Amino acid sequence: MKERQTRIVRKGRIYNFRIADVEYRAFIWSMGSQFCGRVEDQPQVPQIRARTALAVRDMLCDWLTKSQTS
Repeated sequence: MKERQTRIVRKGRIYNFRIADVEYRAFIWSMGSQFCGRVEDQPQVPQIRARTALAVRDMLCDWLTKSQTS
């Protein structure tokens, strides 16, 4: 039996932000009535969900800020 590969394609936007002179890029997409987001090239940052894309971006910024001060 032939193996089938599944591929997930998400349509979203890239949000750029800066923390302590370091540029980050967050990919945020809609999922039903919520938004989800990840920081590119930062696998230690968990996927965040919130009601708006800007709330996701702000929560990702907060997570990165807290992890840098720890």
